[in-house]
Amino acid sequence: MSILKKLFLYSSQFVSKEGVQRLFVLNTGHDYTQLQTEAVDVPDTFRNPDITDFIFGVDDRAVTQRISQVKGLYLFVDYSAITSSISTVDVKTDSFHVAMTVARPSPEDQDQATEMIWQDRALDAMTAIRRRMRDDFDDGNPVFWLKFPTTMQPFVAHALANSLGWTMEFDIQGIDMV
Repeated sequence: MSILKKLFLYSSQFVSKEGVQRLFVLNTGHDYTQLQTEAVDVPDTFRNPDITDFIFGVDDRAVTQRISQVKGLYLFVDYSAITSSISTVDVKTDSFHVAMTVARPSPEDQDQATEMIWQDRALDAMTAIRRRMRDDFDDGNPVFWLKFPTTMQPFVAHALANSLGWTMEFDIQGIDMV
């Protein structure tokens, strides 16, 4: 299984089952249906019922359109560079840079106290995800889902339905991931 599909399925465990189902809007064949089934069937152990939507991707236009339809707290997973290195004993290690954001669209007329309350809820959800990821290890590949250091910073995106929340940037690291 590709690291991108693994990241998608791994991240889906943090979103309510209904939120994961909302991500799938078009059935484009067997692979699509299989991915949908796998994402929805991820065990409920770590699902956060407060995270009502799941956004996954790097296409700005598609992300903006999807977030414009969201009403509650969402998990947005964005990814970028994969860096590979070879050790002196010829072991290839791959690092995949990822950003996870927990945020929510906010009305234009909210006051600063309301903003702080929502930022606090998003931070709580983000730190719960980080706690779960901290010790996760996939022995099948092997993959470390969260390689420290991480960076957590406030997320304010007026272009994304005036969203407020928190973003955590980190690397996933593994041997021969790609």
